[in-house]
Amino acid sequence: MGGSSTTFSKLTNRVFPRMPNFYGLILEQCDLANQAAALLEEFVQTGNKSRADQILKLEQDAETLRQRNLDVLKNAFATPMDREDIYRAYMTVDCIITYAHNIVSEMDALSIKTDKHITEMTATLRNSVETLSAGYKKLATSPADSDKDAQLVGQSRKNIEKIFRVAISQLFQSERYATEHPAGTADTQTVHYMLDIFKRREIYRHLFDAAIDMGNAGKVLHDIVVQVA
Repeated sequence: MGGSSTTFSKLTNRVFPRMPNFYGLILEQCDLANQAAALLEEFVQTGNKSRADQILKLEQDAETLRQRNLDVLKNAFATPMDREDIYRAYMTVDCIITYAHNIVSEMDALSIKTDKHITEMTATLRNSVETLSAGYKKLATSPADSDKDAQLVGQSRKNIEKIFRVAISQLFQSERYATEHPAGTADTQTVHYMLDIFKRREIYRHLFDAAIDMGNAGKVLHDIVVQVA
């Protein structure tokens, strides 16, 4: 009897293959994104260049994981939500790792030291990634709570935007130059000061763009909640 049951199960699985655990696949990507966001925050706070190397390794791991997950999605017989939303979940979670790598690489290459705006945006971004991950963890058992997390991710995007606007406005204030470079300083210092403005603006913009994509990630989570709730 047991052998007959096993044969029937094998036959059923061939006709109707078992659905992959897409919730688990997304959470694997969330785990890497959490690690990248934490390493980015540590790099910003300490300037430890080894964190940039770790983020590069994470980016390589994330690329492998993303491709594997996309292959699973492509070959899946059935999915618990729209395939397009699973794809969007993969990509929006994954993007934070690319942003983390770009930010640490450019801060190192351009010799940009951190400031309070970079620190605040990075901390808010890290919190946003953690909240998104928490939302996906609750998705299979408590979709309503997941939607609350999705809304918090959207709010984090707005918070980073506020910090970004303040950072940009202060960056281009002439009073800042007068304070840092008293009258009589060389013209070369003026050039270095202007270069610092544009270099620093690049980092601010990367963080702002990362926040926009995190806001999109929150919307994807919300869309999935609507389907599975």
